[in-house]
Amino acid sequence: MSKSRRSLPEINAGSMADIAFLLLIFFLVTTTMDVDTGIKRKLPPLPDEENIPTQVDFHKNNILIFDCSPSSDKILVETGADESGNGKPFATHELKNEIITFLTNYGKNPDLSESPSKAVLSIRVHKKTQYETYVKIQDQISIAYKELRNNEALRKFNSKFENLDKEKQDIVKKEYPMRVSESIKE
Repeated sequence: MSKSRRSLPEINAGSMADIAFLLLIFFLVTTTMDVDTGIKRKLPPLPDEENIPTQVDFHKNNILIFDCSPSSDKILVETGADESGNGKPFATHELKNEIITFLTNYGKNPDLSESPSKAVLSIRVHKKTQYETYVKIQDQISIAYKELRNNEALRKFNSKFENLDKEKQDIVKKEYPMRVSESIKE
């Protein structure tokens, strides 16, 4: 008895390329990609012959300074009226309430801002300050302004700020303009 050898059936590979191509298209279409949007801020225009920077006089109490030390997780917060270095330490999640208190003072406390339209928030970072700390401060500033603008929009127009048309948003922004100064401390 002799054993006959069977031949193995061949696999048709002609449609394999088509299937691989369809899978590739499927995964490309269904995959989402995260896109970093960054921090939305309106930068001042570049100086030129027509746009010469001017010196502005203002009271020191209209400045709220966030001093970010690279060695501590706390942020020193002081007004321009305080002596430099005499700020109170705050955790980043506590900054929103301090910002709102500063902006809505309306001259009641002589050490705080006269009005939101005159207030300036100043961020002082050191070269070794973590970027995460800087972003957290920016977030708290944005959250505080969003809350104040929403409250003002509800008071004036009985609607949230983001639901207002551009003209009404500009009116609310004029009441609470966002003025942020940044500097690097050696």
